[in-house]
Amino acid sequence: MSSPGGVRSGPEIQDALRPFVARWSGYAGNEIAEAQTFLNELISCYGLDRKAAGILYEHHFPGTGRADMFWPGRVIVEMKSPELSSNLAYAQPQADRYYRASADPLGAYPAVRYVVLSSFHRLMVWDMHQDPSRPAVNLALDELPDHYEALLFLVGENVEASFIEHHRELTKEAAQTVAQLYQSLKDRGAAPLDEVQRFIMQSVWTMFAEDLHMLAGYPFQTIVNRLRYEKEPNAARDLSWLFTVLNQKGDQNRKGEFSGTRYVNGELFERPASVPLDAKEIALLFNAARFDWRRVDPTIFGSLMRVVV
Repeated sequence: MSSPGGVRSGPEIQDALRPFVARWSGYAGNEIAEAQTFLNELISCYGLDRKAAGILYEHHFPGTGRADMFWPGRVIVEMKSPELSSNLAYAQPQADRYYRASADPLGAYPAVRYVVLSSFHRLMVWDMHQDPSRPAVNLALDELPDHYEALLFLVGENVEASFIEHHRELTKEAAQTVAQLYQSLKDRGAAPLDEVQRFIMQSVWTMFAEDLHMLAGYPFQTIVNRLRYEKEPNAARDLSWLFTVLNQKGDQNRKGEFSGTRYVNGELFERPASVPLDAKEIALLFNAARFDWRRVDPTIFGSLMRVVV
């Protein structure tokens, strides 16, 4: 099922990536012969129209070199041969030179946000807005379907990647993390108790929905991760707006971080919770979001609900 606005859903992207991975896992040639074919097929998995988006191949940066792929203002991809998979990071200085030359001299578009190195069998992605000093993710090709969100920017201009780790099982630690967040909010009187309870319930549902691919693009986790880096984060505003959008039937507000959301039928989001979080509480929520909520133990979930109701 596609997300609102025609954007591909997580399961659709994964279904497209699996045969793509099977085709390229055994590739043993070089980047010159098949780089563009590989990139065309990869982009297609995410449902993006390369030409409409303005993506360029073999783009020349004066005095610097040619980038295998350049999407102005968005991403640079540099391809290397499979034999270099174990030492792919050696090419990072070359990609960094392209990044430094990627802004339009006349200001038509900024430097790219993402830098990708690929050896067909491995992918390394840098988020230059968050931490340009190290890759945000380093994946073997066969891991990509389970981590498709690392290249989610290939869906479209208003969609960003998510680098949250989703492969820790939900254990008692997860329930304890959420309970600790609830207790902190309650103890400091962050909001009326019923508002805090709704916030916990709405947050937990949203974390489940993301890991079950009911919400494409991990909007909740993306917002929480962004709040961690802001000098004056406004969690009450940003998360409450997400819950508000989940209660709306129309597509008018499903843009940017909210492009993968959908209307949630029922009463859960009829009263979107608005609760301010301090830095410690944002960190707790971020830690809770890192668990794989698909593997929830029903007994643990039941005990968690008893804490907050």
